[in-house]
Amino acid sequence: MKKILMFLTIMFVLAFSGKAAALDPMVFDSTDNYLGGCQLTDTSTWTLTEDLNVTTFQIWYNWAQGETTLPITVTKDGGEFATFTATRGACDPYQATWCNADYALNKVMPKGTYATKIENKKQCLKPGSTGTVKLYGNHDISASPAATSVTNNSTCTKTNCTNTTIMYSVISFVFSAIIFYFVGKRK
Repeated sequence: MKKILMFLTIMFVLAFSGKAAALDPMVFDSTDNYLGGCQLTDTSTWTLTEDLNVTTFQIWYNWAQGETTLPITVTKDGGEFATFTATRGACDPYQATWCNADYALNKVMPKGTYATKIENKKQCLKPGSTGTVKLYGNHDISASPAATSVTNNSTCTKTNCTNTTIMYSVISFVFSAIIFYFVGKRK
């Protein structure tokens, strides 16, 4: 019985340990780590001074109760760069409606002037500046696909891909536990 519990514990830890390191390092923050009070906006503009390999696109957003997705349009130098639907991410522990809106962009963002447009004025706006946009990834664009001005409507967001991975991990865990039980019972 101790072997079964040890096996189950190890499988559980392995199945759920991948979620802790989900985001790459932050490579851009439009508000320079601003942590103060927010005004609200539906548009934010910022400039990238270098090409970035962006894995995760994120904005700080005031979510309505029950709201879990956020359509976002990103333009570059006035032309459409990407259109996607971000999902609700990590929230402020003291203000439950303020949470990240995350999207696995996985795209090179060339240097230039960008604007983000959402439906309602609910994105955090640094007073007198721009909306909060954070980009995660790296500065190495050599291993990335070439940047193009195309619409990105991938069906795999960080949340639903993570949920699928967790589901398969749990199924594998249960299946392995059953096999281990029957193998151990034969001895």
